Order: sequence, then structure tokens, then C-alpha cells
Amino acid sequence: MAAFIKQANTYFVALYPQSGGSGRINFYCADDYRLYVIFTEDAASSTNTFNAGTKTGVAYADIVHFPYYIDLARNEKPVNVTFNPDATPPRFVIHSNEPIGEGEM
Repeated sequence: MAAFIKQANTYFVALYPQSGGSGRINFYCADDYRLYVIFTEDAASSTNTFNAGTKTGVAYADIVHFPYYIDLARNEKPVNVTFNPDATPPRFVIHSNEPIGEGEM
């Protein structure tokens, strides 16, 4: 399966301060695809996964990047997720498309 892009329609955010400072953002995308980004202090020791049957990717990122992902999800539109399940380990990119010259108002 080649890399593909799905627009994120909604997202869910949770911060777990009681569990050592971890958090998650779930991106719910078009065609029932989902990406769960898990933020921990030891993200480098975890491996990204993609389950084609459930159309669900799980990616890991360092907890210090949590605010940047929140900012992107809350302030950009549209937000897209690129899924690359054939990479080893699977890769995911969260990004926004904006016309050139589109500035803050």
C-alpha cells in the first residue's frame, strides 16, 4: 500500500499527568482512517504501527512536542494526515495546506 493522505475531520486530546507526563491526540480522518499520536518521555523506544484492517495508525512522539501538535490541530484548517504504512516502521505526517500568501488576520 503506497503512502496516502486523508483529511482529519475531528480530533480528541488527552493529557495524563498522573502517568508520568504522557498524552495523546487522536485524529479521526476521512474514510474512517484514524491516527493516534501517543506522547511520552520515551517515545524513541516505541515503534509506530499501522493496522490496515481497522485503518488505524499509532505513532509515538516526545512529550515536549505535544504543544506543537495541539497548536496545529486547533489553529490550522484543513489538517491532513499522510499515512505511509509501507515504511519500516510506518510513518505518519500531520500537516496543513494553505494558499501561498495566506497570512494571519
